[in-house]
Amino acid sequence: MKQFSRSRSKSKDRERNARRSRSRERDQRKRRDGSREKREDEKKKEKRQKEPKAEEEPPAKLLDDLFRKTKATPCIYWLPLTEEQAQQRAIQREEREKEKQKRIAAAEEREKEELKKREAARLERQKQREKERDRSRERERSGGRDRDKSRDRARGGRSDRSKGSRSRSTSRSRRRR
Repeated sequence: MKQFSRSRSKSKDRERNARRSRSRERDQRKRRDGSREKREDEKKKEKRQKEPKAEEEPPAKLLDDLFRKTKATPCIYWLPLTEEQAQQRAIQREEREKEKQKRIAAAEEREKEELKKREAARLERQKQREKERDRSRERERSGGRDRDKSRDRARGGRSDRSKGSRSRSTSRSRRRR
């Protein structure tokens, strides 16, 4: 049991030492931090003294001074064109406009030619249809005559209609026989 009590006492001693050491560490940190703050204050003072020297130097040119800037965000910086550049762009713009007008005129001319070709083809097709109709009418007329001639030959060799004509249908009396 003695051993047990000794171990208890040792653990209590450790806890006490740990508590004491924590508080000691806190105190030491505060002292250090105080000295750090003093150092930082000194550095700030030195910078303040050096700043007036920096103001004496001329500032570098800003983008706002060198370029023009849009009011919208995000800002876009730009430079206006020189007179020469503006003239060159105007000349180029005119040339492009002329080329565009030429292309439009050529396209219109092509369309007119295509319309003429289409119209000519349409007229040609119409003439061919009329010719075909005339031919078919002729065939019907001549075909009817040819049929009559062939029938007449089969019946008795008459080819002339003026001599008399027979009816095409057979009488009832002939059918009954």
